[in-house]
Amino acid sequence: MSDLIAQFVTNAERNGLIVHRGEVPDIADAGISKAICGLADPGSVVFAASPEEPRARSILPDVHIAVLDETRILADLSALFTELDGELPSSLAVVSGPSRSADIEQILVLGVHGPREQHVALVKSA
Repeated sequence: MSDLIAQFVTNAERNGLIVHRGEVPDIADAGISKAICGLADPGSVVFAASPEEPRARSILPDVHIAVLDETRILADLSALFTELDGELPSSLAVVSGPSRSADIEQILVLGVHGPREQHVALVKSA
């Protein structure tokens, strides 16, 4: 496993993402979308909205699975913006774990503004 992949997995799991290697898990009613890349530091997945990848697919379901080609793991946010080279999509989302909020009485609640459970399926490009 390359250093970037290992760093991504360690940081993603620390953030609360559930990482799967090789295959997309079969989870009933889960939303599935393709991440444009992963960021080893901080352990996040990145989504770009498009007609093929609508935002709703990654933010509305209670459980979401991000499919990430392991060759698309970049070092960090700076590397992402270098990769984009000024070509920003209409919406770019950097997801670092399940939706969390402690707005009310400082009590942590999962799934308030998005999925309460986030999975990442690391796959090898064909």
